[in-house]
Amino acid sequence: MAEKQVVFEPQDQLYIEGIVIDKDAEEALKFLQKLMERIKGTEGHVCGFRPFK
Repeated sequence: MAEKQVVFEPQDQLYIEGIVIDKDAEEALKFLQKLMERIKGTEGHVCGFRPFK
């Protein structure tokens, strides 16, 4: 599996800090769901991007 690097914007960092300070579990879950979407890769193909089946 290829390595990935997730870069957080300053606004993301402030959002994370707010979640931690407020101990807001619901917002933390929402943020993790969005983060997982950013981390997921797309399947590649030898000739380029492979469309969905």
